[in-house]
Amino acid sequence: MSAAPDHGPGRRVSTDVLVIGAGPTGLMAGAWCAKLGLQSLVVDGKAGPTRESRALAVQARSLEVYRQLGLAQAVLDGATPATSVSPGFRHRTLGTVRLDRMGQQLTPFPGITIFEQSANEDLLARHLRDQHRPVAWGTSFRSFTTDPWAAGPGGTGTVELDSPEGLVQVSARYVVAADGASSAVRHALDIAFEGATNRFEFYVLDAYGVTGTESGITLRASREHFMLAFPLGDDGRGGRRARLLGILRAEDRSPADPDDGADPVAASPAAEARDEARARDSLAEEFGVRYAGTDWYSTYRVHHRVAAAFRAGRVFLAGDAAHIHSPVGAQGMNTGLQDAQNIVCTIADVLAGREPEDVLDRYEAERRPVALNLVRTTDVVFGAVTSLSPLARLARTRVFPVVAPVLLRVAPRLPLGGRMFGYLSQIRIHYWMPGTEADRTGPRRRRRGTVLGRRLPWVPDAGHTGPVPGGDGRGDNHEALNTAEWQVHAYGPAADRWARDLADRHQDRAAGRAGPASGVPVFRFRAAPEAGLPDGTALLIRPDGFVAEVRDGSSAPAGRVSPR
Repeated sequence: MSAAPDHGPGRRVSTDVLVIGAGPTGLMAGAWCAKLGLQSLVVDGKAGPTRESRALAVQARSLEVYRQLGLAQAVLDGATPATSVSPGFRHRTLGTVRLDRMGQQLTPFPGITIFEQSANEDLLARHLRDQHRPVAWGTSFRSFTTDPWAAGPGGTGTVELDSPEGLVQVSARYVVAADGASSAVRHALDIAFEGATNRFEFYVLDAYGVTGTESGITLRASREHFMLAFPLGDDGRGGRRARLLGILRAEDRSPADPDDGADPVAASPAAEARDEARARDSLAEEFGVRYAGTDWYSTYRVHHRVAAAFRAGRVFLAGDAAHIHSPVGAQGMNTGLQDAQNIVCTIADVLAGREPEDVLDRYEAERRPVALNLVRTTDVVFGAVTSLSPLARLARTRVFPVVAPVLLRVAPRLPLGGRMFGYLSQIRIHYWMPGTEADRTGPRRRRRGTVLGRRLPWVPDAGHTGPVPGGDGRGDNHEALNTAEWQVHAYGPAADRWARDLADRHQDRAAGRAGPASGVPVFRFRAAPEAGLPDGTALLIRPDGFVAEVRDGSSAPAGRVSPR
């Protein structure tokens, strides 16, 4: 079933993939099921898409994922670009880093795109409706009626859902649980949500008539506070809108349940009004930022947590159900969007017979380390900007104002600048890949290299030697990824031999439910040594755009390519 079921008491429904939760992660999972031809059902207990957005920024890697769905331009059309970051101390800006310049040779989408969570949900929900796969709103998880840990080829599990019309039983080959930080599915599976909760509260508000911020992203620190401001465009009142974030140092309230995720801190209207007044005063006094009014205000506890397991048999945790962390770096929603692409592409390979069932273990092996690293990094950064220790205060008040201007001038001119952008934009995510037939010495081992295990390096003027089915006319090598299929890339004329070898050895990658296709497609491009793809490089690319195997004619292990 590819659309919401015709609910009724005790109704039974069968599908390949049941997606529980229709936030950005769940909706992205549904969109990739549609892209890859999987039967799917997306459900959510809410009445419709989120109206109040916590997540805000879409990073370059997520836009590349959107591009494969044909939706990148729709994101850009509705977004506010943020091409720069301006760090500062108190009322003073210390300099500006142009993110678009740092990333312009690395991705077709340099900079950060401000496209709120609600806008992501609206876009993806509309896309699913257009694909005749509308979300079943008002439908929530109740329980598993079969052992969710049981897995095996051809098996299914049964999930009970509560719908407006009564109980629905869904028989699904696989379940993607994207039901948020307080995930009922994770609780039902008894999977620990490991980590800690910051003792301070975090405020977030959408303001209009904003003054005192820069045109891009503004980051400010003071002795005891920090502030982030993201541009949201014109406010329709002759001023600017901005998302403003910071810390309310109110330690007298009881902290939220540490396993409740990043849900809003419960407060009475009077308490919320007092909190907003404190936030407004802090912004004005500490950073010289003022605003005329707010469209939305909320307070959160900040958590840094990762699920102890991302897989329980045929059930997979994704997005906030699997990992949560501070908003520093605008990484959370993006990580969830990429979780969704990863697991759906893997499930599609298994259902089509291209991969054995045990390849599903790859999801946790690849995505959980990403989450752990992200939580570890944001925890350190968040701790540094919120700590009240004498050393932290000294760093914020004495060291940062002196060192930051120098770094801002030097970093964009060094390779470090591109590396920093790569981490921020998530284009430097690096997976371990299994050994291949190219590893002829010893047992198969996991490997990764400068290209192997990474998302395909971007070549803007790729010099195609033939048409790209489903291409969007950009003329880069990522155009071929729009087909979302296993494929081989040959860079330069010397790569033809190795490309044919890869295509021959992996012709089963083109198999589908109806049987083998015509073979793995081979795309030929110019050599691109500046991107780590010198003449003679052949790559096997997964549907999600990651490099699964490298052949370059050398006797070295697969994955050895010129460094970038």
